[in-house]
Amino acid sequence: MSIRTLIEINHDLLHELKRNPEFVAEFIANLGSSFYCGRLNEANGKGQPMHVGRGIQIILQRHHSTDVTVTTEYQTVKL
Repeated sequence: MSIRTLIEINHDLLHELKRNPEFVAEFIANLGSSFYCGRLNEANGKGQPMHVGRGIQIILQRHHSTDVTVTTEYQTVKL
């Protein structure tokens, strides 16, 4: 199954991710598994992001064929 994942990384915490690249590698590996599924589905159902930690949050995850519109403080984007 192909999925679309929208991730936000807090720019102020990039230095932390550079110091701990293992966290980033583990996070990306977990995206491809069912590691986050329950928490992510619950957060997406509430229209909220799922906070992963270290300045990373998953905004949403949907099947690639699902039309999604994301609205931020500055812009609305249809994916």
